Amino acid sequence: MLNTQPQKKTNTPTISNNNCPCTKPYNCLTNGIIDHAFCNKYANYLKAISYFNDVVPKIYSDVSFTNFVIKNAIIKKAVYKSVYFVDHKLWQKGSGLILYGGCGTGKSRLGYTILKEIAIMGGIIGVIDVLHDFETFEQADEAVKTALKSDIIFIDDLGAKEYKWIADKIRIIIDEINRSQKSLIISTNLNPQELINSLEL
Repeated sequence: MLNTQPQKKTNTPTISNNNCPCTKPYNCLTNGIIDHAFCNKYANYLKAISYFNDVVPKIYSDVSFTNFVIKNAIIKKAVYKSVYFVDHKLWQKGSGLILYGGCGTGKSRLGYTILKEIAIMGGIIGVIDVLHDFETFEQADEAVKTALKSDIIFIDDLGAKEYKWIADKIRIIIDEINRSQKSLIISTNLNPQELINSLEL
């Protein structure tokens, strides 16, 4: 799985220089068309969506905060904090999130939703899916190198595989993120103390 890429250029009709009245491109009443051309905001939005879809698993292509199913008060609070994290651009300030809970609680979906919103804002996103990207040491090495090129890294399913070399790779990521003041999101079934113990931090 390709984890992160620079945003790619897409062929779109001419971009209009007129101002778009919309505040959020995905709510645009004219689908971004002004005077038979895309407004600049909408053209950038389309590029970001294309970029996001190239980086993340296809199952998460339709994620958004508006279609996120909130089943209980804990998930409601997690979504609220995630929206705050994105809207206040805490990911640009080196802040991060740990999304933890049992299987099927929506941790991965929430993580990918956050990444999509950040991609729309122009952020370079990286993904490490522990179950798929850490099957071998060499594969993990390449995934880490690629992910470290991004502004924010999402490590999905941390703790799903427990090998010492995986903990070593994760510590490398955490050290580099701290040095570079990048942002990290982790989804895990482990509680924070179990996570710290598993990484021997």
